[in-house]
Amino acid sequence: MDEMTTLKDLRRDVPAPDRARLAPGRQRLLDAAVGQRERRRAWRPAGWKLAAAGAVAGVATAAVLVAQVAQVTPATDTHRVGAEHRTSPEPTDGQWIYEKILTRQSTLNFRDDLNPVTEEGSPAYAEHTQETWTQYGSGKVRRALPNGALDAVIGKTYPGSPKELRRRVEELPSEPQQLLRSLSEVIRRGDDYQRIQYTLSTVDTIPFEVRQSLFRALRTIPGVVVRPQLVEDALGRPALAVHPSDDNPFTRQTHRREEVLLDPTTYEYRGERTMMLVGGKIDSKVTTEETLITVSAAQRFATAVNEPGVRP
Repeated sequence: MDEMTTLKDLRRDVPAPDRARLAPGRQRLLDAAVGQRERRRAWRPAGWKLAAAGAVAGVATAAVLVAQVAQVTPATDTHRVGAEHRTSPEPTDGQWIYEKILTRQSTLNFRDDLNPVTEEGSPAYAEHTQETWTQYGSGKVRRALPNGALDAVIGKTYPGSPKELRRRVEELPSEPQQLLRSLSEVIRRGDDYQRIQYTLSTVDTIPFEVRQSLFRALRTIPGVVVRPQLVEDALGRPALAVHPSDDNPFTRQTHRREEVLLDPTTYEYRGERTMMLVGGKIDSKVTTEETLITVSAAQRFATAVNEPGVRP
């Protein structure tokens, strides 16, 4: 079985909303929180055709993000995060790498893909937490379901187990063009931007020097923008926003921009953000400023665990 397809099926596990008349639109909104990560892992088509990423997301103003995102805290089951990617013993083949992603998004109902309609009385944001365990040696994946149980074992990850990817990424050259060529041999899907995005967001441990090289290579790719102003992830941590330029076909057609968030000092993966740009439609009105759709925060734990379901 293709585990990427299986991961996309996370959407089916999202609980239905309480208000029946808004169920279809709200369900698609909640699906975006779970599906955003999996769509990225499943790879988007080349040429910035990322249509699956923005079509179901909700919208809130960017000003609200600045005012509220720093107040975000994970759900009550959140566990304390240790120093990310700190020096620690290499996991054994049978141990599992734990990761948690908090996604925060506006609570809007979509009557169609481009005209989200605000539901009166709803909170400004909804939060969703996704937890996964990946076996270090085999690449098998388990995830926590909304009811707290674990799903069945999902097949081996693409393009390899955490152990395989860690080894191959550590061997990447530092010169940008050589790095891009070498990375294309490790990850054969997507384009240069997508391969670096996948590497930063998926490989559990990347040496600092390699992260520096990946970031330098990222900046050499035509059409890639590193925003000069820092933004915040869903945990309020400062981050660099990196994204395709706004003249790419997907953004022009949908007025939605997908941003990868990186730590501004270490270039570690922090999460993602999706923005609606000027010219999109909210409540059937054309937007005149950039507005927030979703923002996520990835938490990686340096300590591996002995079985899925266990948290550091």
